[in-house]
Amino acid sequence: MNLLCINMKGTLIARSGIQGRLVLIPPRSLTYVRSSKLIVQAARGEHQTLLLSWPSLATQLLDNWVTARQSATRSQGTSRNVACKPIDPLFQSAMARFDEAVAGSKEFIEPQVVSFIYEVVARLVIGSDQVQLAAVPLDLPETIKDLVAKVRASPSLAWPLKDAADMAGYSPFHFSRVFKNLVGYGFHEYVDRSRTECAVEMLCTTDSAVDVVASTCGFGTTQGLRESVKEYLGLVPSELRAIPDPIEPLELG
Repeated sequence: MNLLCINMKGTLIARSGIQGRLVLIPPRSLTYVRSSKLIVQAARGEHQTLLLSWPSLATQLLDNWVTARQSATRSQGTSRNVACKPIDPLFQSAMARFDEAVAGSKEFIEPQVVSFIYEVVARLVIGSDQVQLAAVPLDLPETIKDLVAKVRASPSLAWPLKDAADMAGYSPFHFSRVFKNLVGYGFHEYVDRSRTECAVEMLCTTDSAVDVVASTCGFGTTQGLRESVKEYLGLVPSELRAIPDPIEPLELG
């Protein structure tokens, strides 16, 4: 069996078993699960999630491709049965087609949804998971694109607005308006999101102390880190490292 989780609101924490690899499922993300026992915990707050499940026989060509890919990556130690990536900006067009199919004629919904599954699953299993709280449009001007790449690479820097505006070639006032119009939120929020993304990655993949994570990712205090993680994910840092209770997991196939 296969499962595609379309998570629109609220954060989920998934583990493939009690001691399994943690997969963070943030708002507006897609997660693919293939023949795996999965423990899922919901963060506090409101949730909106759609689950699509199907047997491998329904998508035989896709299943053969995923199986071959897993066999090739297993020897490298990178094989996985759970994969997650953000909808924005990677899957916006695919999600638009899915919404159109669901709202359209029921006569064609099955082939349209299967086509959606083929596209998103193939893209999900290639590459690593991405929390990506600081997603930006793909068609940004080159100067803005270079700037956001620098912020993501070095979120611990101060990033004053004037310096960022100079790098992008704008006055501070004009830069603030342009950035918000293009990205959807302000530059200071983008920096905060980048720092939070950095911190979440460290919390999920390292044993570094929370104060070390906070300073490494540009937060002045651990409280600042805690507040940002809670704002964007509805979690506190300790919940990203908590071992779930030994409950019976959901089993797919």
